[in-house]
Amino acid sequence: KFDEASLPKVNGIEGFDVFTTRADTIYGVTYCAVAPEHAVVDALIEGGHLESQTVERIEAMRKMPARDRAQAEKEGVALNVSVTHPLTGKSFPVWVANFVLTDYGSGAVMAVPAHDTRDFEFATKYELPIVHVIVPEKGEPNEAECFAEDGVLRDSDKYSGMKNRKALKSIIYDFEQQGLGKKVINFKLRDWGVSRQRYWGAPIPFIHCDDCGIVPEKKENLPVALPEDVEITGEGNPLDHHPTWKHCSCPKCGKDAVRETDTLDTFIQSSWYFLRYAAAPQIQQSLPFEKKDIDYWMGVDHYIGGIEHAILHLLYARFFTKMLRDLGYISVDEPFENLLTQGMVLKDGAKMSKSKGNTVDPDALIAKYGADTARLFILFAAPPSQELEWNDAGVEGAYRFIKRFYDRSANAVAGQMPKIDHDALTKTEKAARKKVYEALKRAYEVYDERHTFNTLIAGAMEALNALNEQDNKDVWTEGYYIMLSILEPIIPHICWELSDKLFERKNLRPIEILEEVFVESSQVLAVTVNGKRRAEIEVDMGASKEAILETAKAEVASWVEGKEMVKEILVPGKLVNLVVK
Repeated sequence: KFDEASLPKVNGIEGFDVFTTRADTIYGVTYCAVAPEHAVVDALIEGGHLESQTVERIEAMRKMPARDRAQAEKEGVALNVSVTHPLTGKSFPVWVANFVLTDYGSGAVMAVPAHDTRDFEFATKYELPIVHVIVPEKGEPNEAECFAEDGVLRDSDKYSGMKNRKALKSIIYDFEQQGLGKKVINFKLRDWGVSRQRYWGAPIPFIHCDDCGIVPEKKENLPVALPEDVEITGEGNPLDHHPTWKHCSCPKCGKDAVRETDTLDTFIQSSWYFLRYAAAPQIQQSLPFEKKDIDYWMGVDHYIGGIEHAILHLLYARFFTKMLRDLGYISVDEPFENLLTQGMVLKDGAKMSKSKGNTVDPDALIAKYGADTARLFILFAAPPSQELEWNDAGVEGAYRFIKRFYDRSANAVAGQMPKIDHDALTKTEKAARKKVYEALKRAYEVYDERHTFNTLIAGAMEALNALNEQDNKDVWTEGYYIMLSILEPIIPHICWELSDKLFERKNLRPIEILEEVFVESSQVLAVTVNGKRRAEIEVDMGASKEAILETAKAEVASWVEGKEMVKEILVPGKLVNLVVK
């Protein structure tokens, strides 16, 4: 509310709504700031209550774009009117401030300089009072600084001593009960620039007519196609300089007119392009998509993109999806179910980019090594969520693995998944089989949950090494039946060819994990003498303690002969420790 002395200046306006995001600091208000376009400012100007210099400064603020004002130095003008605090009855001044925007909140804010950095900068510049009403739970605040953290209220009437987050809820509740204010949810979205003066981008389907003004293109003439003979000189808008493209007839009156030469920014297309993937080929020339196809295919289960996508593209895509939903074109509410934010690719210690000249030509890489090598290296070099340092030697290593993997497929027998008697296998054959199924188990975890493809590839490499240590054709065949399946998403060309050749691609499906391969028939134990590791022994899983100790003592006989055995300690599954003197 305005003070009584201020009422004549504002032509009968009794007060105005004030916006705050921090009701817990309301006892720390020392001034009120309004936007240059606020109705109170208009009333004071119209009533002749402001000096000409003050009006000029306000008009200068009004002419500055909102984005520029937000980044500019804090600037204000005192209005020589005061308002009354609704709880304390104290008066405080009203200022015009360039950081207050008319379209955010109510266009007026209660300023609490002790607990808001923006308000603090303004108050410091114009030497306005600063009152701390939130203090740390322990210690005292620095009165010369802004304290924007959580703490405990002081000098806040009945709320003093309360933690500020709890007090915030209580103050809002009391305001609503007394009819002094209410809790609201405010949304803030910066303006979009949708047009660009360049060739690439969708043409804006409007026509400028001297008689009819701006006229939309006829529906039957859509979409407007870009000219293919455009000349890009780097100076000005290529479409504006094209000799014929922009010249047309007005759809309304038929007179000579000119097309809009600005094009829509590419985010317009990228905000809905994913819906085109769900469009059946037979309708793609006549419609962007059909609702039944979108309802079947959408939403996207998993979205992978860079951090810049998470900030803007995903937000825009959600807006377009909800707009199309509200218009009845689709039923899906959210376009993407999950997001994996991928890391940047680095080369020579810097982000790979054309401007830095540190890019790798994918065509040359694929021509020399094949696409599978590029895919394998990228996925093996680092988890997708982390940065990847490009390494030419790593590419060579990926190529060598694929070649070895392809060549050793000759050890597998074409046909079905073999039936294997695990108990009849040798120790080496069992170890190889176990490595293969460990890779399979890891693959399910990676594809379903963790997406750490590098660990999956490492498991496949270990499995191939283990297979190479034995000669059992059935174990080789089973190994390739499984590894070709789990590596197919990573090196699809090689795996598809071998899967087709060996198994008629019947292996490219979920494969059951056989727990029998993980059952150990023996165990390896370390043997220490007086705490120093001297040997290892391998014993049956069911061996008795006595048998294990006898085997251990026999293995380290040279270390214990002629000495008194003090203790014989068996740590199950780990070690045998013999203490002698």
